[in-house]
Amino acid sequence: MSSAAAIALLALALSAQAEFSAQEKARLLAHGPWPPAPQRDATNRVSGKPAAIALGERLFYEPRLSGTGSLLCASCHEPFRHFQDARPRAFGLAETERNTPSLLNVALYRRYGWDGAHDSLWSQSIRPLLEPREMRATPAQVAALIRTHYPVDYQRAFGASVPADDEQVLGDVGKALAAFQETLLSGRTPFDEFRDALEHGDALAAARYPPAAQRGAALFVGKALCSGCHAGPHFTKSENHGGFRVPGLRNVALTAPYMHDGSLATLEDVMRRHGGAQLSSRERDELVAFLRSLTETLQLQ
Repeated sequence: MSSAAAIALLALALSAQAEFSAQEKARLLAHGPWPPAPQRDATNRVSGKPAAIALGERLFYEPRLSGTGSLLCASCHEPFRHFQDARPRAFGLAETERNTPSLLNVALYRRYGWDGAHDSLWSQSIRPLLEPREMRATPAQVAALIRTHYPVDYQRAFGASVPADDEQVLGDVGKALAAFQETLLSGRTPFDEFRDALEHGDALAAARYPPAAQRGAALFVGKALCSGCHAGPHFTKSENHGGFRVPGLRNVALTAPYMHDGSLATLEDVMRRHGGAQLSSRERDELVAFLRSLTETLQLQ
């Protein structure tokens, strides 16, 4: 390509860029930077500890944690499906009424479960173990598994022998599982490159971000009012809205179906349901383009 043609293409790309007000730019910048700095859970004494992370990972793939010995955490939170299951509603040992959320970036929430009933990742990690429709285990069964098959791993992770109290062992299993889940972070996205280009005033880099996604970004932080609930680098305030915790949006294009009950099959369906009469069909499409740009770059290759 000649230099003249390259300059012409650059000028065309720059002319197609959305115009952001100072307020819109500030709101877009608030959706980063990414990735976030490592965080530790002050309520979990083994948060960030390598031995606990290793134990938690082994337990995540351990079918004997379930009451039947046939189900593992990864049965519903499948790694190749971005740690969810692509079903409308979760199916462990029976079907539940809730969609399986992805575990990517789960450490960044402040409330857990669709109803936000738990205030720590480790306490939420215990709930499916005991839920009859999910893994249907008991504290005694979980503790027996650790004493029989994981005493050395437990010692490394917690610095003590496995205690006699079954409930304490169950709590520590939740903490090991949480330590592993804290490591599940999604990668950088086209939006992150655009956001950083805005911050640094790099118009050339910003021009690489698709114009439709730029217009969708302006809608997201402006007219559509999406960022009121989907705020911050993780795109959620982790608060309840309409009785349900607002989910993060990174990699959202990869985790269909949507909503707490999996009732909406596509992002287009979500926009039709929640876009409101104030948005045109084109604007809803531009919001979808923006949401697709929240997919980590390695997944787009």
